[in-house]
Amino acid sequence: MLSELLHIISIVYLSILFFFVYFRAKFKVNTSLYLISLYLFSVVGSLFLDESIAAPYDDYSIYATSVFLCLVTLFIFPVLIFDRYEVEHVEVFNLKLFNFICYVFIFIGLASYIYFVPKIFHLLSSLSDLRVLRGNLVGAESGLGNNYFYLILTLGCQFYPIVLLFYFHSMCYQPERKSFNRFLLFSSTAYIVNVLSNVGRDGFVLWTMSYLFAFIIYKNLLPNLVYRKVVKTFGFILGVFAILFFTISISRFYRDGSIYMFFQFLLLYFSQQFGEFNRFLTNVHEVQVDIVKIIPIAEFFFEPVNTDNILVDHKNFLANFGFDKYVFKTFLGMFYENLGLTVTFIVSLVMSFIFSLSMFVGRFRFVSFGKLIALTVFAQIMLHGIFYYKLGYMVSSIYVIICVFMAFIFSYKWVVK
Repeated sequence: MLSELLHIISIVYLSILFFFVYFRAKFKVNTSLYLISLYLFSVVGSLFLDESIAAPYDDYSIYATSVFLCLVTLFIFPVLIFDRYEVEHVEVFNLKLFNFICYVFIFIGLASYIYFVPKIFHLLSSLSDLRVLRGNLVGAESGLGNNYFYLILTLGCQFYPIVLLFYFHSMCYQPERKSFNRFLLFSSTAYIVNVLSNVGRDGFVLWTMSYLFAFIIYKNLLPNLVYRKVVKTFGFILGVFAILFFTISISRFYRDGSIYMFFQFLLLYFSQQFGEFNRFLTNVHEVQVDIVKIIPIAEFFFEPVNTDNILVDHKNFLANFGFDKYVFKTFLGMFYENLGLTVTFIVSLVMSFIFSLSMFVGRFRFVSFGKLIALTVFAQIMLHGIFYYKLGYMVSSIYVIICVFMAFIFSYKWVVK
């Protein structure tokens, strides 16, 4: 079948890319290898999805698969450039500013727990079936309100990939500040409780993915004793997360006593992307360019094209095409959905060029902390984008702007000490 052939072609291509990077890195794990492996395992997993929940065989095409592989390559290129560095030291030119920002992150993290945790307990105790509760929250307010304090905390929670970067840098260069570092790590998990307030599982997964990304950057710089403590702590956290993740998953997807289908739905979570990307590009040939959906802050300059709410848009699309577009089809699928193929390629080329250029600039062994912030923000598009485009929200636009500013001020020595 064509679908199986396209799976094999994609797996072979991504495997070649994987081993090329692996040999180039002298058999060490680096950030680009990590990103490639996620997409490789996702495509492999999609081969084992049950026909009843997978994209139909007829919805796969050479055209869609070629677009997928080309765009993945474009977005991996800047990270490949960074990985040619043999980093011996990460420079923070203003340690006082670094620690001040850490305290801001800690405050926001603690405030988020105080605000969200009681509301999570209230939500979970109000209904015993999380599927019903989750359904009630989709397309509606979560019951947390739209007050300014909530919005500020939600914005602060978006910084968890950067907080983890600060945490690893502090563990590497300030390991003696044990309580400070523990609070910093704890504050990074505020995003998880923010997502749990909508009975979502994404927080556990995305936080873990970001943690591993930051760890890979700093793993060769961590003192041996600190390295062992970091690994041990992560193992404990991962165990707790696994329990909570499976608890939510069982309540939402364990139906009719079928263990097989339960694990199929788990596999669907991680491996539906390649099939759904193919299905969307194969069936949807014309889209309306809506830049606001990709860069929400552009709403101040452009009128949104699609102003329907999620439920109305879902029903209209389902009626026209016979399948749901609100599924995981990677960030590339969402780019195509809102930009079309031509604009998607142009945007991808521009982003790849700009970040490739920023990765070229600077020294190879003594890297500025600002460069790592820039790398983390760019890689987040592809890292979290294995599910969907995570930065397509107004708070995410503000988050990116602040991160760009932080990357700038942590890249130069002229910052006031």
